Amino acid sequence: YQAVDEEKFHILGRTFMVLSELLSPLCSNNVEPKPAAAAVELPSSLTSESIAEVIAIRDKMLSEQLYSSCCQLLESMSSMATQRCIYDDKGHPYVYTDPLPLDTTATATAPARIDLAGGWSDTPPISFEYGGAVACLAVLVDGNRPLRAQCRVVKGMTGIRLCTESRSMSDEKILRSSETTMQTLADLESFNDPESECALLKCALIWLGLCPVDYIQDDDRKMQSIQPFLQKFCQRVGENDIGLEIISSSLLPTGSGMGSSSILAGCVIACIAKCIGIV
Repeated sequence: YQAVDEEKFHILGRTFMVLSELLSPLCSNNVEPKPAAAAVELPSSLTSESIAEVIAIRDKMLSEQLYSSCCQLLESMSSMATQRCIYDDKGHPYVYTDPLPLDTTATATAPARIDLAGGWSDTPPISFEYGGAVACLAVLVDGNRPLRAQCRVVKGMTGIRLCTESRSMSDEKILRSSETTMQTLADLESFNDPESECALLKCALIWLGLCPVDYIQDDDRKMQSIQPFLQKFCQRVGENDIGLEIISSSLLPTGSGMGSSSILAGCVIACIAKCIGIV
């Protein structure tokens, strides 16, 4: 409770994870009648009261020998605490300039990365508890920058079109692609699910200030049209027939360990900011 009151969420997250690890040996021979953890609704915020509720649920699961479900609950709470560590609800002091003309594409490219030492020590919870230091090199792959993102404000459309592409290194032929179009704030709801369509692009839009996260999570507000938020975001209030198109492309295989996600996120943020006039 003290960790919550003092907002030391890294300690809270590590505590839940350690408890899960201590219980994990009991899970191998544990047969549960149903996935009890799936029916448990996680708290919407981390407070002393919500932690007390989770502890009560944990104790009930342990008394019923639902060890696997209890581990899942504790891991989910650990993840929630870690997210709270890196969440910034104070907003960002952006400086705005003129946006690019309509139908003009902003492009950002970047090299890949190879770690020499210290990989993952810069991520929560390790970085919050011990600090982190990573030595790495930026590298071209076959002479190319393998990561690219493009953004443009399109006249004659509405909503936001997102597309992610995986391309061949040799000829840039599209190997896999994923696409989604967003018309309401509810379409952003899966931004924190890494397996959802174009989650990285959704995160970039929210981080740059398209709309408050609270709106996306509110059952009434999330049904609003995304259009007025988009017009303000693009500095084009009153222009109803505009849309935003964002495309990310990678020439690296998924899971290559060369920074395809983190560096691509930087490209996405850079091209959106350039397009809409954020310095």
